[in-house]
Amino acid sequence: MSSGTLYVRDSRTDIKYEIPIRRNAVAATELKKIKAPAVGTNRADQASSGLRVHDPGLLNTTVIESAVSFSDHDRGLLLFRGYSLEELWNSDFEDMLYLLVWGSYPTASQREDIRFQLAKYMLAVPDSVRKTIQSMSSTTPPLALMLTGLSAYLACLPRSIPASTSAHLYQGNRDNVDHAVLRTVAGYAVVFGIVASHRRKTEFTLPSLEKKYCENLFTMAGLVDPATGVPDAVKVSCFRRFSMLNADHGMALTVFSALVTASSLTDPISCLITAVTSAWGPLHFGATESSQRSLAEIGTVDRIPAFLEQVKHRRKKLFGYGHRCYKGVDPRVRPIRSILQDLPSTRLLKLAEAIEQAASADDYFRNRGLYPNADFYGNFVFTGIGIELEMIPAAMIAQRIIGIMAHWREYMREFKRPQFPLPIQRCYLG
Repeated sequence: MSSGTLYVRDSRTDIKYEIPIRRNAVAATELKKIKAPAVGTNRADQASSGLRVHDPGLLNTTVIESAVSFSDHDRGLLLFRGYSLEELWNSDFEDMLYLLVWGSYPTASQREDIRFQLAKYMLAVPDSVRKTIQSMSSTTPPLALMLTGLSAYLACLPRSIPASTSAHLYQGNRDNVDHAVLRTVAGYAVVFGIVASHRRKTEFTLPSLEKKYCENLFTMAGLVDPATGVPDAVKVSCFRRFSMLNADHGMALTVFSALVTASSLTDPISCLITAVTSAWGPLHFGATESSQRSLAEIGTVDRIPAFLEQVKHRRKKLFGYGHRCYKGVDPRVRPIRSILQDLPSTRLLKLAEAIEQAASADDYFRNRGLYPNADFYGNFVFTGIGIELEMIPAAMIAQRIIGIMAHWREYMREFKRPQFPLPIQRCYLG
C-alpha cells in the first residue's frame, strides 16, 4: 500500500502527530506542524516553520511527480514510460523522443512526422549561430562553445522568452510547448554539429530533410567517411542504441537543474543551458571524460593494484565506479558492453576491463556494492565512434535532451507553483 498515515510522537513535547502518506511519500510541509518547545536559547529550535528535513544531495527526497521513467535501484530495473531496456533496444532517437515527451510509442507515421519536423527545425537555425561559434578559436573549451552557440540561438528567438512576450507563453499551452520542444532538440543538434566540426577544423555540413536525427548529427559534426561524406552505419547504430539507454535517468542533475530553471516558467533553451553547464562537472556527465583520463593515468595493468589501494584510502577517485542510486550493478552496463562489441577494442578499454576484474575480487569494493556504472564504459562508445574526449559531455546531452525536454514539457503542463526553494549549491546529484 502506497498510502496511509505516519504516526509520530515528538519526544521533546510528547505531542503526537498524524502525517499523511501518499504514493509512499510524506510532504515536507507536513513536518512544519512539528515544533520544538517555546523555551530555550537554540535559534534552530525556535524556527517558526517547525521541523525541517535535512537531506544534503537529495538522497531521499522527491521534488516532483513524474511518469517519464522509473528505476528500482535494488533490482537494477530501469523503465521508460513502462517499457524495459530490452523492449526499446531497436528504437530510433525519434521513437524515444516521442515516447518520453508525448507518452506513447509512436506509429510509423508519427515517427516520420517527428523526424521531418526535427530536420526542418535544424535547417531553420540561423547562420548567425554558426558565425558566432566560428568567430571563437577552435581551441576554445567545448563547454564555452556550446554555451555560446545556445545563447546565440536563443538571441535569434526573442519571442520564445516568456518575460519578453507573455508570462504564460508555455504554462498549459500545449502547442507552444510542443513546438518549443522540437525547436530546442533540433537547435541543440545544430550547435553540437557546429562546435564539433569547428574543433575538428572541418567544414560544417548542413542537415538534410531526408535524414534521421542521428544521421544528421553525425553529418553536421563531421563524423563521416571522408571519401563519401556519409556516416558509418555501424557507428550511427552504436550512438542510437546508447541514446536509448541514456534518454533519461529520473531526477539526475541535468533534469533537476533544468527544472529549477523551469520553475520560473522560462523557455526550454534557457533550461537546457542550465543543464549543459551542470552536466560538465566530473560528478555528472563529465565523469565519462574524467574516467578515461583516470585510465590514462594508470597506464598499464601492473599499476592497477597500487591505484586501487589509493582509491581505498581516498587519495584517488575512480571515476565511473559506484553509483549514488544503484547499490548493485547498473542495468545500463551490460547493454553498453554489447554496443562496444561492435567497435574496435582499445588499450584503455582492456585496462578498464582489468580494473573491473580486480575490483570484483576485492572485498573493499564488494562489501560497499561498488561496481562499474554507465560512465565507466560509456566513454568508450563515444571515442569509438570518433567523438573527441572533450566533447563527450556534449554528446551525452545530445541523447539526454530527450529526458530533459520530457520533464520540461511535463512540468509546464502540470505547473502550479514553483517547487524548488533549495539552494542550488546543495543539490549535488549524479
